[in-house]
Amino acid sequence: MTGDIEAAGDAITGGMLARAVEPGHGEAGHGAHEAGHGACLNCGAMVTDAYCAQCGQAAHLHRSFAAIGHDLAHGVLHFEGKIWNTLPELALRPGTLTRRYIHGERAKFVSPFALFLFSAFLMYAIFSLTSHHGPADAVQGVKMNREAQAELRKEQAKADADIRKIEAKLAQRDISAARKAALNEDLDDARAERKALSLASGLTDSLVGEGVHGGVAKSVGSVVSAAAKNPEFAYYKLKANAYKFSWALILISLPFLWLLFPFSRQFKMYDHAMYVTYSIAFMSLLFSLSMILTALHVTSGLVTLGLLLFAAWHMYRQFKDAYSLSRTGALLRLPLLYGFACVSLSLFFTLIVWLG
Repeated sequence: MTGDIEAAGDAITGGMLARAVEPGHGEAGHGAHEAGHGACLNCGAMVTDAYCAQCGQAAHLHRSFAAIGHDLAHGVLHFEGKIWNTLPELALRPGTLTRRYIHGERAKFVSPFALFLFSAFLMYAIFSLTSHHGPADAVQGVKMNREAQAELRKEQAKADADIRKIEAKLAQRDISAARKAALNEDLDDARAERKALSLASGLTDSLVGEGVHGGVAKSVGSVVSAAAKNPEFAYYKLKANAYKFSWALILISLPFLWLLFPFSRQFKMYDHAMYVTYSIAFMSLLFSLSMILTALHVTSGLVTLGLLLFAAWHMYRQFKDAYSLSRTGALLRLPLLYGFACVSLSLFFTLIVWLG
């Protein structure tokens, strides 16, 4: 019961945090940067001052990377009305929504960061409600790893003793050439076994936070291998820490997205950030739906396949429309987009298991 209350609290906290970052009327902040002129980019009314008199949107809109911090620092969310304008667009016309938001039509939509925060906390809350893994699994995982380490140390000591015995025999005088060759082969085998035991010990250490020796950080491969050796413990780490560091997925994804349009003057880093934030928010909501369907026992192979195909289609549709690409241009970049998404997720999950 306590876990259910905590899960509900996480969802509410997500909504409250989203309210703290979503501007109430357009992107109006505390103070104008300069007076604007012409038609409002959001509602079309004539603007003669720093803000639109009709909808309240700021006349001067930023498209710099620093404006992301501005979005996070100002505003109060009016979530309830905007969400019904945003979700249908995000589900069916995600690229159009992204482009409209970037180019100034913002007052009627939930901002990418507000939706991202809400979806991250909602996903964690549903994850907590529908999963059956907790601290007991983590304790059991640590215990299993410590037992494995003790067993490996015994095997390492035995291997060291075997190596010393073979080396002592080789140091003897008057041994035949055939005997010496056989002992050298045995020594190579013993050393290879010892090296394998050292590698296994290092992978086990990495899962319990002992994988930094001599100031050398653990590699991605060792973390992934260690997680594969003890998936229960890795699963708990992901559950406990993924939502805390979910923002890191945006930062990890940005360089890869930039590589799809290298040195382009048309698309700024701000544009990439808005695109990837809306995309991650939608995928989080889709994953939350999948968890709910699983908990209700209404999933099947066809349902899972349908969700996967919809996610793939959504990535294509948002990418094509957000960047105003031709079908050919989008399809040529699409394999790279999917590949970069997989790499970004792999790096993110590795980071979570590592930091956990």
